[in-house]
Amino acid sequence: MSKTKSIAGIILAGGNSRRFGEDKALYKETPNAPTWVEQTADKTRSLVDHVFIVTNQRLFPSIQALFHDDTTTVLTDQEPFVDKGPLGGIHAVMNASNYDHYLLSPTDTPHITTAIFAELIHQGNAYAATETAQHYLTACIPPCKNEIEAMLRADNLRIRQLLQTIGTQKHLFPSDIPFQNRNYK
Repeated sequence: MSKTKSIAGIILAGGNSRRFGEDKALYKETPNAPTWVEQTADKTRSLVDHVFIVTNQRLFPSIQALFHDDTTTVLTDQEPFVDKGPLGGIHAVMNASNYDHYLLSPTDTPHITTAIFAELIHQGNAYAATETAQHYLTACIPPCKNEIEAMLRADNLRIRQLLQTIGTQKHLFPSDIPFQNRNYK
């Protein structure tokens, strides 16, 4: 993909982290470490024109307090699609912006790398996969607000269905380790 294309990062940081026991987006491995949401933003920042972090109303003030630069915007789900999972968050960002592509990432994959994000951007319309798993929330996709909105109105919240609808291709990576989401400490 040409560097002349505009690209925004979308970091999905609105989960409730029930199994984890505390908010994953705000989790720090050590007291002086950055939070997971800060780590994910840092890994995307050199590759994108703007970083959007989408979260829920409860986490919004805490996440907003972490970012004080002009290249990061923290958003919440927008009515009528509040609490509709990742698709609700992606819709909120696409509704508030206009980019040629969107790089998606959950905030609970602390071993993800900038190189993986760069490879997905290079592929264009692609999601990450390995021999053993599909990682639908780690992807680079074109604008698809209308498709998402139709799915949300039908209460179809499956990211896999969106990726199929917009023709997103699987891109294989050699290891599952960078994509492992942490549900337990």
